[in-house]
Amino acid sequence: MLRSALLLAILAIASLTNALHFYLRDGEQQCFLEELPKGFLVTGHYKTEEWREAEKRYIENPGIAVSMTADDNDALHRVMNQKGGHQGKFSFTAGNAGEHTICVQAHGAQAGGWLSSSVVKFTLDIGIGEADDGGRAAIEKIKDISEKIRVLNAQLEEIKVEQKYQRERELEFDAATSSIKRRVIYWAFVQLAIVAGVCFWQLRHLRRFFEAKKLV
Repeated sequence: MLRSALLLAILAIASLTNALHFYLRDGEQQCFLEELPKGFLVTGHYKTEEWREAEKRYIENPGIAVSMTADDNDALHRVMNQKGGHQGKFSFTAGNAGEHTICVQAHGAQAGGWLSSSVVKFTLDIGIGEADDGGRAAIEKIKDISEKIRVLNAQLEEIKVEQKYQRERELEFDAATSSIKRRVIYWAFVQLAIVAGVCFWQLRHLRRFFEAKKLV
């Protein structure tokens, strides 16, 4: 109870600066509450240091692994579940307004009792920013790209329809041209036949005329 009260007091002071440190045994989990507005982005970084009795000070131990979780208490939904090394960064977005429980746990410190080599000093720096505009901006950008793609697809469909129409017109023109060519050739033969017939009739008429006049 004394440690919990002390931790709450530290958190109350840290809420002004969003930075705090506390102490954990190896494998012990510590949780605290944050009241968050909907859509706000929580970011931060942490660092662990292990107490070394021989050196009488806290030093970094790369062998320590840290687990961090964040739960939306009202929605009963976990918004972050992260595992990392002895130091690192974290972030999550509050899906709903209300209390969120953030828990940390350290593993890998050397065995021992309280204030012995198993004690881990956990330094936590939390920043609560504005709503996750980056995510919304990305969504808006995706929507804009999708709209551009939709417009391009519509234009492509129009081009396809226009090309199909042009091909149909070309086929109709080719068919009409072929028909005209056939008619021209047909009428040429007809005219040639008429001219040949007229020539034959004239020659025959002239021959009869010359025979009648006894010129031949």
